[in-house]
Amino acid sequence: MLGDMKTLSATVGGLGARTKVSWTEASATLRDQLEIVRRGLKLHFRREEEGLFPFAQQAVSEGAKGADILGSFFAEEAEDDIGAHGVLNARTHEMLSLLSVMQQAEKPDGQSLAHLRTLVSLASGLLERHAAKEDRLVFPMIQRSLSPQQVEGVSARLQQFQSGADLTGEADADLKGLGMDEV
Repeated sequence: MLGDMKTLSATVGGLGARTKVSWTEASATLRDQLEIVRRGLKLHFRREEEGLFPFAQQAVSEGAKGADILGSFFAEEAEDDIGAHGVLNARTHEMLSLLSVMQQAEKPDGQSLAHLRTLVSLASGLLERHAAKEDRLVFPMIQRSLSPQQVEGVSARLQQFQSGADLTGEADADLKGLGMDEV
């Protein structure tokens, strides 16, 4: 997902430069990349909120090792995590909306292009901070609190979301409560 965001950033950074690629082609590529990022975020949110967080909540409710610390941390972190999901989703939809307006022009105007670059930069920065925090704090703390059987359960549940096959298209109705209903 971070790689997809970096690809998007590079594409947006190259817009407006003298190139042999038409705006029609460039904007179609950009839309495709935005859709890849959007679907990647949906899968990421779903894996966490349906695949991981329920196991952490169960571990806390069952008095897992360090449950008092995990419970306090998790209550705060889950809210922060879902908030980040909502912001990332809103930014992605804002980028798609802006691109739709931009695509109606023969070439992008400077103000719209600058706005798009800003949105991509903000989303990219938030995603990088979000992923680093999860890798450094959230996931290790949850893993230390789960039993080996619970870790197996989490792994099995996350595998169910691996393909993301049910996350294609424009319909987001299945994502209520996954940080995706904020738009």
